[in-house]
Amino acid sequence: MEKILFFLALSSMMSFCQQKSISETEILWDTYGVPHIFSTDEYSLHKAFGWAQMKNHGNLILRVYGESRGKSAEYWGTNYKRDEMLLLMNLPATAEKTYTDLTAKEKLLIEAYTEGINDYVKANPTKIDDKYKVVLPVKPVDVYAHILRGVYYEFLADKEFNKGQRREKGSNAWAIAPKNTKNGNALLLSNPHLPWSDNYASYKFFEAHYNLNGENIYGVTLIGFPIISIAFNDHLGWTHTVNTLDNTDLYELTLKDGKYLLDGEYLDFKIETKIIKSKQEDGTIKTDTLLRKVSKHGVVISEKGNKALALRFPYMENPPHILQQWYDMGKATNFNEFETALKQNAIGLFNVIYADKTGNIFYSFLGNIPDKKGEWKDWSNTVSGDKSDLIWDSYHPYSALPKLLNPKSGWLQNANEGPYTSTIPQEIDYEAYDKDISINNMGFRPQQSASLLLNKKELTLEDIINLKHSTKSSLYERLKDDFEALRLINKDSLTTVALDVLKNWNGEFNADSKGAVLFVNLIFSLDNQNLFKEPWSAKKPLTTPDGLKSPATVLATLKGVAQGMLKKLGTLEIPYGAVFRIKVGEHEIPANGSFGNLGVFRTLAFSKGKDGKYYAFHGDGYVCAAEFGDEIKAKVILGYGNASQPGNKHIGDQLELFAKKELRDAWIKKKDIEANLEEREIIK
Repeated sequence: MEKILFFLALSSMMSFCQQKSISETEILWDTYGVPHIFSTDEYSLHKAFGWAQMKNHGNLILRVYGESRGKSAEYWGTNYKRDEMLLLMNLPATAEKTYTDLTAKEKLLIEAYTEGINDYVKANPTKIDDKYKVVLPVKPVDVYAHILRGVYYEFLADKEFNKGQRREKGSNAWAIAPKNTKNGNALLLSNPHLPWSDNYASYKFFEAHYNLNGENIYGVTLIGFPIISIAFNDHLGWTHTVNTLDNTDLYELTLKDGKYLLDGEYLDFKIETKIIKSKQEDGTIKTDTLLRKVSKHGVVISEKGNKALALRFPYMENPPHILQQWYDMGKATNFNEFETALKQNAIGLFNVIYADKTGNIFYSFLGNIPDKKGEWKDWSNTVSGDKSDLIWDSYHPYSALPKLLNPKSGWLQNANEGPYTSTIPQEIDYEAYDKDISINNMGFRPQQSASLLLNKKELTLEDIINLKHSTKSSLYERLKDDFEALRLINKDSLTTVALDVLKNWNGEFNADSKGAVLFVNLIFSLDNQNLFKEPWSAKKPLTTPDGLKSPATVLATLKGVAQGMLKKLGTLEIPYGAVFRIKVGEHEIPANGSFGNLGVFRTLAFSKGKDGKYYAFHGDGYVCAAEFGDEIKAKVILGYGNASQPGNKHIGDQLELFAKKELRDAWIKKKDIEANLEEREIIK
């Protein structure tokens, strides 16, 4: 039953007394917990956006803001190491220092959103867990600090802290030109892959719809962000994938007597003291002193003996206008306006894949990309800090970065590989760009992405949705002939049975697939980097790497895997969904989809549970397939649901659709929203 709630906002903001006009703003909550915010002024709209996020994710939002202050250990006795890194990177202090440098629009968005957060808690104090109230009141600078933490720590610096660990980066994206579609309309697929678990709350998506004076924006943002960042409006749409830029580097410094070597001289560090507090089990607070040492390279994050590691990341002291760029992208009504927004190049990283109602499709490789000596590969490991000529301090301009408008092929794709294979045959020339910008590579998931679109004509929105849900492994397809060849040299009966199982499997990772579990176990028991004899080649991007480097090793490994499965599971043909599961809240389903490095476009990553089964924690979350006709038509899903707050019925409520590989309508027209209305809120 429709419920009408009235809320009177009592607070005022002197800093915006001449900018903000207050109007009655309506939040229409649909039956999947998506807020559709109708307003006549931006301040009221974004205040309602803060209110809406708190309603669905209140505990997590307060938690991520406490984390972004660098106070997890002080507040909750957790994540001391992350607090230390955030303080060493100086992100909370940088937010405090540079908040006044934000544009008037950025301040309006943040301050309105912050007001909505605090107003929600005032009106609903019992709906927030007491342990998170220590963060209150939320300040605008907390929101800004969280944005900086999200971009510079979670997406950029984190990979330097975790070198050598297996971390699947997120996202698939397609844009299809009108010449390849049945209706003559451009199509766009948005499919970011980020962690699902509340343990990684800063990566969770929130789905929402704005209607400001009749103009629509629909999409998602990361919780705690005050603006939609992957979206479509009434004219165009875009999505992001994580790109292959390298703009954070670790320098190895040589130490002597508390100084560091640079160009033959030993120099003093700039040193400041930080206080880091941690809550102990007995409730007392322990206070530690953290020495923040800064060399000309960056901040020292570790020391051992006479060596130290210094981290350098973009715009360490003066971040660019991240929110302003996303705002301008959302306000664009045509390609020229959209590209003008992109030219700000403020967001730090990401590919952009774009489509619009006039039929344009576009790919752009963006980010704060340092102009470095040498090639990309020269910077993939720790760099010597002894010479100043390796300390980068300038960035490639937008004009120097790879991009492609309306390719001859009629389609664009990215699945986290470099920019040069955004369409096949390749239309972005690797040789035309500085070699420090990106690697030229194409793993099995990008190969599958391109193969699904290659030579496809007369595509419809439904076709794109069906193709998107492909669970076939391109790695399996590459290995099929090798598995057959192994029969000729195999002399073991159990290995023959295992080869038969792999032969009879169709290479798909559906819940009932038999052979999929055996294949996963085999590949993860092998050294995937040294599996093939012929390496990947840009001249054969969809057929390399190829040929087993060591067939005998594969046979021996397959035998060992088969023995282990029989001992543990009793069969080599257990259905995939019996072992690989998806669980959100009280909802649980057998999984379909699998690891991206297996060449599966329907990407999920799993971790082992206490019961021995494997549970999805990362991958396909938000999916949006949009058709840009006279009226934009879109289908969407947010697999884990649009809420995390305890008691909210939308936690995991989309898993049934996920299991069926179905999307739901993105309701944009008010009449459609009201036909699927769960609750109405009026915010004044």
